[in-house]
Amino acid sequence: MKSLFTFIILMVVSVHAFAQDQGDYYRKIYTRPLGAKPYTTESLLKKFGDIRTLNRWYVGVDGFVRSDKNTLTNDFDGLIGTESPTVSAWSVVVGGVFREQWSVEAEYAHSAIHNVLLINGDNPLRYQLENEKNSLIVRGKMRLLFGKPTVRRSAFWISAGAGIVPNTGKQKDYMEFYGYREKGRRQGVDTLFLSSDTRINSAMTGIAEVSAEYVIKVAKSIDLSLFARKQWGFGNSITTNLIYTVNNKEMQQAKIEGDGSGWNFGISLRYVFHIGYDFSPLSHVGGKI
Repeated sequence: MKSLFTFIILMVVSVHAFAQDQGDYYRKIYTRPLGAKPYTTESLLKKFGDIRTLNRWYVGVDGFVRSDKNTLTNDFDGLIGTESPTVSAWSVVVGGVFREQWSVEAEYAHSAIHNVLLINGDNPLRYQLENEKNSLIVRGKMRLLFGKPTVRRSAFWISAGAGIVPNTGKQKDYMEFYGYREKGRRQGVDTLFLSSDTRINSAMTGIAEVSAEYVIKVAKSIDLSLFARKQWGFGNSITTNLIYTVNNKEMQQAKIEGDGSGWNFGISLRYVFHIGYDFSPLSHVGGKI
C-alpha cells in the first residue's frame, strides 16, 4: 500500500512538471497583437511625428516651354525681320537635397537655341533655324524656410546655375531668294537677291540662370515641381549671315544671332530613390530607437 501511494505521488509530480514545461514552451513571446506589421520608417514617422531628413537623392524629367531672344543687326529697310520663338523642350535631372535646406542638381536639356528669319512682302516667309539642342547645367538651390528645417514638406525654392552649350561648328542651312522690282515706268526692273547662311558656333558657349520653383511632396518617393527660369547666354550659339544685293551689286549685310537668353516655364516630376533620416529625436527610457 505504501508503495502504491509513493507511485501515485511520483506520477502527480511528473504530470505537474510536464504541464509547467509545456506552459513555458508555448508562452507568448511577442509584444504586438497577432497580425501587426513590423515597424517601418513610414510607421515610425506616423507614430512619432516629424523626423529630420539628413539627405535624399532623386532623378527627374522636366517638360517646359522656352522662349529665346534673337538679335538682328539690320532689317534691309524693312525687307527682313526676326522674332522670339516659343517652343517646347525637355530635360532629365539628377540631384541631392541636404537637410531639406540646400540642393545641388545637374541637368541635361534637349532644348534648342533658335534664330527666326522673317522675309516681308506680298507673300511673307518665315524660317525657324536651330542648333543641336544640347546643353548641360549645374544649379544650386536654397529652400525658403517657413517652417521646421530638416523636415521634408512642400516648399518654395530659389536657385542659380551655370552651364555649357557644346556647339559643333556645322553649317545648318543655306538659302537663296530672288525677286524683282520695277525701277519706274519704262525703266525696266531691278533683280533682288538675298542669301542666308546659318552656322553653329565652332566654340563652346556658356549659359547662366536664376530660377524659382514650388516643390510639392506628392508621396514618399514622388515630388512635383512647378518652375520658372530666366537664362542668359554668353556667346552666340547660332548665327545667320544675310547678304542683300540689287543687280548683282552688294548693298547691305546683316546678322541674326541667338545666344539662348530667354525664359523657361515648366513642370518637373521627380522620383526619390534614397532618403537618409535622423532618428535621434525618437528617444525613450533605456536608449534610442
